[in-house]
Amino acid sequence: MCRFTHLMVFSALIVAVLAAPEAVHADTTGQVVTTSKEVLSLQDVLQRIGNSPAFTAAEKAIEAAEGNLEQAGLWPNPELSIEVENFGGKDDLEGFDGAETTVVIAQTLEIGGKRGARKAIASQGHSLAKWDKLATEQDLRLEAMKAFYATLAAQMRLEQAKQLVSLAEQAYQTVADRVEAGKVSPVQQLRASVELNSSRSAAETAERQLVQARQELCAKWGDSKPNFKTVVGNFEELSDLPEWETLQASFPGNPDVRRWEAELDNKNASLELERANSIPDVTLSFGVRKYEDTGDNAYVAGLEIPLPLFDRNQGGRKSAQAEISQTVFTRDATLASLSSELQSAFQELQATHYQARTLQRDIMPAAEQANAAAQIGYQEGKFDFLEALDAQRTLFDVKAQYVDAFSAYHEARLNVMRLAGQIDQKEQIQPQ
Repeated sequence: MCRFTHLMVFSALIVAVLAAPEAVHADTTGQVVTTSKEVLSLQDVLQRIGNSPAFTAAEKAIEAAEGNLEQAGLWPNPELSIEVENFGGKDDLEGFDGAETTVVIAQTLEIGGKRGARKAIASQGHSLAKWDKLATEQDLRLEAMKAFYATLAAQMRLEQAKQLVSLAEQAYQTVADRVEAGKVSPVQQLRASVELNSSRSAAETAERQLVQARQELCAKWGDSKPNFKTVVGNFEELSDLPEWETLQASFPGNPDVRRWEAELDNKNASLELERANSIPDVTLSFGVRKYEDTGDNAYVAGLEIPLPLFDRNQGGRKSAQAEISQTVFTRDATLASLSSELQSAFQELQATHYQARTLQRDIMPAAEQANAAAQIGYQEGKFDFLEALDAQRTLFDVKAQYVDAFSAYHEARLNVMRLAGQIDQKEQIQPQ
């Protein structure tokens, strides 16, 4: 009886030691801490994006894949079994006097390369996670850069709206003086009043749009409200158009393209695992049996091999093969779509680049000269109020087109950079 108790206690200790899990500590701190700054550049925005929760989440996906890779290479745990027979009966079997206690350790041996196949799947999954992380990071940078230039555009629109209010106030005062002097009709003063009120309303709208743009920008790095007042950058700078051949050469470097190689390798590794699963594993066991009635010990050994008579994992192999074909077709369709998007984005870039350059070089200077001449002519009495007002309207319509054109240009440029896998290239941003 004492020997039996010692054996049971020893076995329980083995189970407790083997079953004790490792302590795993997860970093649950996801708060974003950003320093308040009056002026924000594009580099500042990208730095904050690098510390954002979304960016960190993309990095955690790599850690998860590393955990899967580590787990895939582990051997199956051995199994400890304790069996007690012939106890609690009568006469010779009363209590544990005639009991037979068997302690067995069994180990499953994986056959057919299952462990190697699992490691291959995990390895390709790790590569795939890296490409997906890079794609996510580039998407985050793309959206942040778009929001940055949208905020620059909103600032320019507000500045133009304030200029228009100032000019409208000056025009109204000039007309009022001329009406008081009896040189023009009071109707012109009424028209000037309408223009002034309209410009003030437009300025209020532009100010609300700037508040919204700043809010959308700070949300990109996880802040609930802006902790900056303004952004600075080369909004009116036009870069040279890239060569189409250069973009084509860079296109394979797009992480959305590169990931498909790892995706296909992952599916091939899954097929190898399914083939390996069709080969049954072998379980070896060895133990000791204690006879309480005689005090003798004896060894026990065993071998277990499933007979693959019905289940040879036919369905698993068929499914894995079909997934490979599905991945190939999906890859081809996706790459064709991305290539088409790049061509369309490049055409859009060419169009917006031409429009912005034309406005910058030709249309804007002509509109400014025409407005200046009209205002001088009106003050000298050479033009009437409607002509001066029309020149002023034309100038600010052109300015609005100017901002819209550069906004469209930057958006098209960033889209091309992202599709060509070049969104990580640093831009030199200087205050205007």
